[in-house]
Amino acid sequence: MENNITLEGVRALLDSWDDILIITHCNPDADTVGSAFGIKRAYPEKNIRVVCAEAIPDRLKFIADGEPTHIPEEEYAHVMTVDCAQLHLTGEAGKRYADRIELKIDHHRTGDPYAEYNYAEETTGSAGEIVYKIVKDRLNKMSADALYAAISSDTGCFRYSNVSADTHRVAAELIEAGADHSHINERLFENKPKAEIAATRLALNNLEYYYEGRVALVSFTNAQKEENGIDDDALGAISSLTREIEGVELGIVVKEKTDKPGVYKVSMRSTEKVDCCEICALLGGGGHMRASGGSVMADSVDEAVELTMNAVREIMK
Repeated sequence: MENNITLEGVRALLDSWDDILIITHCNPDADTVGSAFGIKRAYPEKNIRVVCAEAIPDRLKFIADGEPTHIPEEEYAHVMTVDCAQLHLTGEAGKRYADRIELKIDHHRTGDPYAEYNYAEETTGSAGEIVYKIVKDRLNKMSADALYAAISSDTGCFRYSNVSADTHRVAAELIEAGADHSHINERLFENKPKAEIAATRLALNNLEYYYEGRVALVSFTNAQKEENGIDDDALGAISSLTREIEGVELGIVVKEKTDKPGVYKVSMRSTEKVDCCEICALLGGGGHMRASGGSVMADSVDEAVELTMNAVREIMK
């Protein structure tokens, strides 16, 4: 996606604006939430509201620190998005403000220029890194905490291939600004709730291999989630599980959406040998080369898996 504004231009907009609504993407992760709150807390003197069309997972609520994130009734002078490659990923919030979005900040390979001003860095590991560059002169402990959570989460605690030397330099400067890195990483990657452990056990029971073990897939139906006391929040950390198996080049999670039976969300994680963004594009989604998502509609989980694997075969043939 071609930018029509510079990083300095984005900073100038935020410095001049007040009364700002920041929209995050649906199924919010730490990068979109942390980036949004990183902006909000870097401008404590301004009236800024963060909006998530869907509830923030329990394990990430510490980033919002109790602040409301539902769609407000009152109007705001300026509307922007962060970490939202395509407008439909913003859900109901995007629908409501579609014709008023002035600024988009993003870091995905695939995306649409749906805002008046669009800025993206496709080679940057997280939206949080971009936001850091924008607000670095205004950092305080609260904004540093939010941005560190964004970056650490989207880089797998600095393990993924999207990590660069600059990523580590940014993380160091956030720590110097007061980010409580050990506490944040503990909240993101440790201290797992029992429901997440139950989800892991179910995932291992449902594990299937394809392509002589190069592809690993787990699936979840709503009935299985209900039977095992698992909600979608508990499934949040499962996406990387399959990729961590020796010899696996592509890990896939197929899970039925709780609020939309018959719709299956597909999450993919890959090694450097597979471009899962290219596969997910066939499933109406996208993202990054090593981490992407899409969805399928199906009458059964078996059909959903088959539709997913058809897309895999198309690219890995």
